[in-house]
Amino acid sequence: MKKLRMIALFLGLLIFASCNGASESLPQNTAAAAWINSPPGDTPAYYYGVGEGKTQTDAKNNALADISSRISVSVDSTFTSSLSASRLGDNEDVLSKVKQDVVTKAKEIEYSNVGIEESYDDGKRWHVLVKVNREDLARTYITKLKKVDERIMNEWEIFSSSTVFEKLKLSNKINAMLNETDNYFPIIKIIKPNFNDSRYLSRYKMYTKEIREAQNDLVFKIQSDENSKSLASLIRSELSLENFKFSDRAYNVLIKIRTHAVAKRIASANPQFAKMVWAFRTTTIEAYDKTGKRVSNAVVKTKSGSPDGFSDALQRTKKYEDIIAREGIISFITNGNQKK
Repeated sequence: MKKLRMIALFLGLLIFASCNGASESLPQNTAAAAWINSPPGDTPAYYYGVGEGKTQTDAKNNALADISSRISVSVDSTFTSSLSASRLGDNEDVLSKVKQDVVTKAKEIEYSNVGIEESYDDGKRWHVLVKVNREDLARTYITKLKKVDERIMNEWEIFSSSTVFEKLKLSNKINAMLNETDNYFPIIKIIKPNFNDSRYLSRYKMYTKEIREAQNDLVFKIQSDENSKSLASLIRSELSLENFKFSDRAYNVLIKIRTHAVAKRIASANPQFAKMVWAFRTTTIEAYDKTGKRVSNAVVKTKSGSPDGFSDALQRTKKYEDIIAREGIISFITNGNQKK
């Protein structure tokens, strides 16, 4: 009988330990269970996010990522009515790319001074609730916007009194800054719907219009030495894609291209690589206005290899194409690029 009582006591202890362990895996207070299972909804003043992770920091980051994802979805659905879409007009390819970039940026929202409202550790993972002040978040992006806008206005003063080709050089810089603002406006309008962007809209549309008109005024003529024939053809093609015009007589910008190159072989255990002949090229791209004044002098240094000899290596354009894809054709012919 005594033995049976001991067995019963042992089984009772096992059952109690099992029940106690199971209870530890559940929220110990109903408040935690409430915000974990039913997070508070966003308000005009705050965003709320719930996340979980192995650490409290991981959980917080996941909660913020949840908020960013919701902002991104909103940006995506409202982009066609944004200032950026209005400025860019009806160029569907450009609009599609800008929209894709903005939606991506919205997923990478920059947060600061975000505290944790609630947290709960179930022994395996952390759960946190964060609250983000929308006014503070919007202020971060408005500050960024104002800084870029100030730089744009400064450059525009110079642009307004510049020559035709100087405007081309400046337009590349101004367009890059306008593109930067395209990442801010749609995000700000989602975070702070009452943000007034009208004072920017008229100016930015005017900037874009005048830049296009300045580009329409340009007529190019391209001259090159024998070493630069393929590059000259590439530059003409890239400028044509940007809708620039060409004429051998009625031009107002003359582009002169010269390339000096040295042939080299590079020792290698790889037989195919060892057979390559390399052209180490220094290319000068000069631009002259219609009075004959040199207005730009760009230097591009590249190397290109070919198993078919020096002449073939010299005319290969892949390295030039990579620079143009990265920097743009206007930057390429006006600023050059020292990267190989």
